[in-house]
Amino acid sequence: MPISVLTTATLGRVRREVPDVPVDERRFRPNLLVRTPLGTPPFVDDERIGRAARLGTTVRIDFLRSSERCVMTGQDQQGLPRTSAVLKAIATPHDNRLDALATVLTPGTVRVGDPLVLG
Repeated sequence: MPISVLTTATLGRVRREVPDVPVDERRFRPNLLVRTPLGTPPFVDDERIGRAARLGTTVRIDFLRSSERCVMTGQDQQGLPRTSAVLKAIATPHDNRLDALATVLTPGTVRVGDPLVLG
């Protein structure tokens, strides 16, 4: 199964679209949340499609495609109310796609703070 890789730049874009709705990564269940530098454009994930990357010192992944999202993004969860606004915020600017899906080429351990390096 592919893993889901979401960036804070893209997550921030969704938050700005629905400022009155609590939006955090739990709505999207990513396997990896990549902290991007301030000023990184949203949907930078698309630029990674077809490329490989290293996580930490040993893990290698290959970005396959973007991930289409469904109504599950708006379901209520602990601390997050039900809302359709989140899916609308994704559908309008980016055709229901949010993060990137990747396959693991070389398994290993990933730790909080490990860099993601393309190449």
